[in-house]
Amino acid sequence: MRRRAAAGCALALALAAPPAGAQEAGPGAAPDAAPDVACVVPAQTAAPGTPANLRELRRFATGAGVRVAVIDTGVAPHPELARLTPGAHFVGADSLTDCDGHGTVVAGIIAGRTLGIAPGAEIISVRQTSSHYRGADAGNLQTLADAINAALDAGARVLNLSVVSCVDPRIAPRIDASGLTTALRRAEAEGAVVVAAAGNAGPDCAPDSAVFPAQFPTVLAVAARDGDHALAPYSLPADLSAPGAVPAALSPSGAGWSSGTLTAQGGVAPYAGTSFAAPVVSGSVALLMSRYPGISPAHVRALVAAAAAPGGGAVDPLAVLTQLAPDPVAAGATLTVTPADEVVSRAPARLGAAAAALAAAALACTVAAASTSRSARPRG
Repeated sequence: MRRRAAAGCALALALAAPPAGAQEAGPGAAPDAAPDVACVVPAQTAAPGTPANLRELRRFATGAGVRVAVIDTGVAPHPELARLTPGAHFVGADSLTDCDGHGTVVAGIIAGRTLGIAPGAEIISVRQTSSHYRGADAGNLQTLADAINAALDAGARVLNLSVVSCVDPRIAPRIDASGLTTALRRAEAEGAVVVAAAGNAGPDCAPDSAVFPAQFPTVLAVAARDGDHALAPYSLPADLSAPGAVPAALSPSGAGWSSGTLTAQGGVAPYAGTSFAAPVVSGSVALLMSRYPGISPAHVRALVAAAAAPGGGAVDPLAVLTQLAPDPVAAGATLTVTPADEVVSRAPARLGAAAAALAAAALACTVAAASTSRSARPRG
């Protein structure tokens, strides 16, 4: 059984035996052979500048020291990607080729010098699928599980999965996802955070679909926003959301910028989808891990959830990075208050004695005055 991925790339469902394992791609790997379907052609656009909000964000952290695995269609080397490492590949001859023009865009959102959320992070490219190689035994749940394990073997602390699969909820319980479940448990145990696209609605992805791996409880699923106040009409819902449109992306040709891919009719298909919302959250997680080394996946998820805006879960990377969860308050011993013994105040008695003394003094003065008056009267 094969389903069209929510990101627009094919991801088959593994219902039978797993395919052969991946090979590690090295710096001297041979280039890809000619694909069965022609590679995409990027639509070139002008280079953008770095907006003020990103400059402010980078004052707090840049993602330095954090490895982010982009498990996707490959990542083409680009001057904007300062730290790009080849990882495992399950299709093609190496992981540093992006025939689909998808993984490179994702990597640029995470770690591009100009527009990346975490430009100091290291990108590990794991090429797990491609819609341009029809005979490749890849792009299924088993290779997805193998790709997660390969990323963890390479030391990834953040795993971005923008290629996902929508499944009819009636079929989902019959799918053997044990390998994927085990891989996700390993990621949690080893302190890695997994972020996935929520999925794009369409003929092969109904709104009630089960989405792999976004449906798993330890995965941060991300929907796409259309502007500041609403989800994009194509996006499946999720607790978190981020912008789904990318006006200027890293060109998969390896240089320059692209606004989308050229269509057969001469138009431009823009970069838009939950695929490009997920890396916004992945970059934000990389910043958290850079600023707080050793933070647990559960703590990361709590901070991201606490920072998300109400009414759709919009994620602002600066809000995530500066979000402080309250420290737990340890239960203390019960405080018992015992009333003191009753004490009779002597103040009223002292006040009465003072008043009596004053009265006596006043009487004495009156008597003395009267006596003096009689003595002074003339006698005849």
